[in-house]
Amino acid sequence: GARGPFAGFGQFTLGAQTQLVMFMFLSSMVAAASLVLTRRLGVSRRMVSTPTPILAIVAGEGRGRFLIALVQGLYIVAVSAIVFGVAWGDPLAAALIVLLFGIVAAAFALLVGAIASNADQAGSLGVFLGLALGALGGCMIPITFMPPLMQQLARLLPHSWALEGLQSLVRDGGGVAEVLPNLGVLAAYGAVVLVLAGWRFRKAIAG
Repeated sequence: GARGPFAGFGQFTLGAQTQLVMFMFLSSMVAAASLVLTRRLGVSRRMVSTPTPILAIVAGEGRGRFLIALVQGLYIVAVSAIVFGVAWGDPLAAALIVLLFGIVAAAFALLVGAIASNADQAGSLGVFLGLALGALGGCMIPITFMPPLMQQLARLLPHSWALEGLQSLVRDGGGVAEVLPNLGVLAAYGAVVLVLAGWRFRKAIAG
């Protein structure tokens, strides 16, 4: 008689949530290759030579990766809701999770684009990280089905916090207050990685 971890889920709910998190991150990571091309072709240095502040250049590149992740996320949400009748719970809370996870994905993409030496390396590293972190974070196997050690590792990844928050909205019918810890972790993750990525990317284009 205990309430299961997927109580209240529709036939396609879990799949839609895991696809959302997986492909938002993966799409943004794949786009990291374009950042390397921008550097290698000298576009970044030409932008630096203009009166445009370096911070504005870095922010613009980050926004590009964020928009890619956001478009991917909105597409999955819209199609799954309209075609398959997937419920996403409280709209505001779900939107905040999607937005914050999009920032996380963009920050990781910016970091990969800053440290990779060529576009092939960035593309390969982006796909590897996208799939590996997605698998460890519960996008391929539900976290509750993992061994205890793997569950502890999953808690260190932003994917698991995004998935847990989305699942809570559907399973428990909560709102923003109920997923505040998830939002806080995603915001902190995004802020830390974004600062690190911005510093590294700024260094890469400014020399």
